[in-house]
Amino acid sequence: MTPIASDAPGSSGLPSTVNARVAAALLESGRASVTQIAERTGLSRPTVDAELSRLRELGLARVVDDADAGERRAGRPARFFEFCADAGLLVGVDVGIHRLRVVLAELDGRVVGWHETESVLGIDGDARIALVIATVRSALRHSGVDPERLLHYSCLALAVSGVVDPGGRILISHNFPEWEGVDLAGLLSAEFGCAAVVENDIRLAALAEFRLGAAKHVDDVAYVFAGHRVSLGLIIDGKIRRGKHSVAGEIGLGGFAFSSQVDSTGKLRWSSAESGEQVFRAAAAGDRAASEEIVRFAQGLAVGVAIVTMAVDPDLVIVGGGLSLAGEELLGPLRRAVNAEITLPVEPEIVPSRLGAESVALGALSLAAQRAAEIRHPGEPPADPGFDLAQVRAVIGRASVQQEGADG
Repeated sequence: MTPIASDAPGSSGLPSTVNARVAAALLESGRASVTQIAERTGLSRPTVDAELSRLRELGLARVVDDADAGERRAGRPARFFEFCADAGLLVGVDVGIHRLRVVLAELDGRVVGWHETESVLGIDGDARIALVIATVRSALRHSGVDPERLLHYSCLALAVSGVVDPGGRILISHNFPEWEGVDLAGLLSAEFGCAAVVENDIRLAALAEFRLGAAKHVDDVAYVFAGHRVSLGLIIDGKIRRGKHSVAGEIGLGGFAFSSQVDSTGKLRWSSAESGEQVFRAAAAGDRAASEEIVRFAQGLAVGVAIVTMAVDPDLVIVGGGLSLAGEELLGPLRRAVNAEITLPVEPEIVPSRLGAESVALGALSLAAQRAAEIRHPGEPPADPGFDLAQVRAVIGRASVQQEGADG
């Protein structure tokens, strides 16, 4: 592969909109001839041929045999090209309270690795970043991926809980206060030699649902996280909404909807049992106090959902997090409470998360894909890598079985 000359890790500075169009067409096609790309982009064949040569020089395209491309014609054989999906690497990292998850993918979105480990509470910031680095390296090793690939057109995205500013620094995090003000992106970029970004975990869960989950075919999404805390992520016109002060969606920390059920750190408090999961189990077993507490919780949650609905009128409201596993035991009371809060004839569509516990890591992977595309073609709209949820889940399933066997 041709080395990339750059002043910053992961940068390349490809030159033009035309080049970006050719690269996007090749990425979306998988394999294509000059004529096919010209037809797809509306560019002339000489222009496409020149830009493909440029992409080959940069290690982003290669010639493949026409038989491999599935076509063979009489006369002079056409040259077929394919996008070099292995020219870089996408890394998504979810740093949760209990689990740390890493997902790896090619530049075309094909997932090639998944690794999990237990998170550790009560350690300092340096020890926690060391744990993240070690887990990423374990993911690379178990997946058979050469770490050197991170030096080319790659990006690592880290998902954390808390208020994250546009520069990727954590302003407030009750789960990881030791990371407040720390340049995590800079540390990870220096360690792995690639671009790195940091984003709020719930926003990334929303992004994952938008890219390959329940909201794949809509533009505006409100993702409600209901677990040990309550938060919300917004996707507006296909983009993460952060807000001026980076607090868009922090309905739990704001406390206006849960003044009696949320402590000063945004953690939910329950009176009929020790945890939300226990409350829902008790309600299912016929406990009246637990059932009444679920109704109160749904009413509090409905205040935030109703305000967001009237403010942005999303196409879809998705409920994720551990409590969403209760299904209609939560969604039913929530829908009724939201409809009671909204005085206009509007009933927002409220559905469960499709991605479950993997949503945050997959959202981080989606963000890494966006940033890697921006590295390849600065200033151009990033091409959609086209994640395949069935393929993603197959890799996660195999990796989980292998890891359980190794741990056992």
